[in-house]
Amino acid sequence: MAKEKTSTRALLGKRVLSMPISNYSSVRTATGWVGDNMWKPVGVVATGANGVCAETYFDLSAYELDDLTLVPNLLQLQDGLPYFSGQVEGLDVYDVVSQERLDPNDFITYAIDGNYPSSPGSTEDWTQILMCNTRFFAPTNEFQFADLLLPATQGSFGSSEPTAVQKLWVYRIVLVRGAAEGSTLYIPATRFVLGAEIIQEEDLPYMMRLKRSYELSQ
Repeated sequence: MAKEKTSTRALLGKRVLSMPISNYSSVRTATGWVGDNMWKPVGVVATGANGVCAETYFDLSAYELDDLTLVPNLLQLQDGLPYFSGQVEGLDVYDVVSQERLDPNDFITYAIDGNYPSSPGSTEDWTQILMCNTRFFAPTNEFQFADLLLPATQGSFGSSEPTAVQKLWVYRIVLVRGAAEGSTLYIPATRFVLGAEIIQEEDLPYMMRLKRSYELSQ
């Protein structure tokens, strides 16, 4: 008979995790957008479908090591500063928390086709995507600030599924429409906040969840 685990190295109960994302500021070159801070270029310059991406993750390995489950209670992006971009048509902005590592280039197809991660037109499972916020920023002349963009549309999708993965992948992806050499882009610093309950499930439910989390991460 297996010895019953009576204690865990990682404590049970409520937790608040946060992940800061740095700002981005650059001028588009003839070869596209350049990397800045934690941001990297994404997309194909020749087609005009390109932008930048920040990728990081919440490290949950301590919970996974002790056979614990993370149950999200709150997933949000703290984002209240202005976006600026000169000589562009608009920005497609995606903020995502996923149980699986994603390919940022897939978001170009999503933006063109009107899809998002876990939508019927994507390759991701709905339970895989814990959070997905989508916004389109458009230029405005309502204020006396040059190159200011404001959100014209916004949506929120995601499962907030309990998880037993080692890593929760975090993405900020900004695709720039109508940019050319000399276009400017400023993205403010933001922060992902994850409020969760750390629980210890019965063996069978946990093993099934661990199996699903493993399958999603492949």
